[in-house]
Amino acid sequence: MNQSTEDACVHSPDSSLNERVRGLTPSATIAIQERCRLIKLEGREVFRLGLGQSPFPVPDCVVEQLKRNAFQKDYLPVKGLPELREAVAAHHRDTFGIDCSAENVLVGPGSKELMFLLQLVYDGDILIPTPSWVSYAPQARIIGRSVFPLTTLRENEWRLTPDQLETVCKVDPARPRLLILNYPSNPTGRTYRREELEGIAAAAAGENGR
Repeated sequence: MNQSTEDACVHSPDSSLNERVRGLTPSATIAIQERCRLIKLEGREVFRLGLGQSPFPVPDCVVEQLKRNAFQKDYLPVKGLPELREAVAAHHRDTFGIDCSAENVLVGPGSKELMFLLQLVYDGDILIPTPSWVSYAPQARIIGRSVFPLTTLRENEWRLTPDQLETVCKVDPARPRLLILNYPSNPTGRTYRREELEGIAAAAAGENGR
């Protein structure tokens, strides 16, 4: 290694990082949270509109159950606690009429990590209705996926429409794609009616004949 190469390594702190990580900026929500913390330390009043962190204390019944189960510290099955997976499946069957079992449920340490793993496991371009949560696009870029934002409109109450999805999918229909449908939407808070979700599912499956 010559002197100029050594100097380049010394003055390039990002040179050892994966090229897909270089240049990523801090999460906007984390940056806002840190800024709020610093302003509050100055004694100024802050109204936080960043992280959706609950201001309420943990309920006593939850604290009590955590105490009773503190001895349960063994590693769990990769897909999650069987009893919890069955309870989740039962809730969706009873509440939403969705035909599913515990085998259809995967429990993880948070939706953000699970979504990252899904993007890692499944092949395809990433389709993200916008506005969207700030982590989805950076996650996709870290993995090396192409990201295609689908701009939602006010007249549709910021909801993705089947026509929008069809327009994208009819270009190279055989190309695999992953749609991140944040539900309820963050940041708009919008949800979808059953018929709207059925329309999006039909468009994704290419069942509309277009």
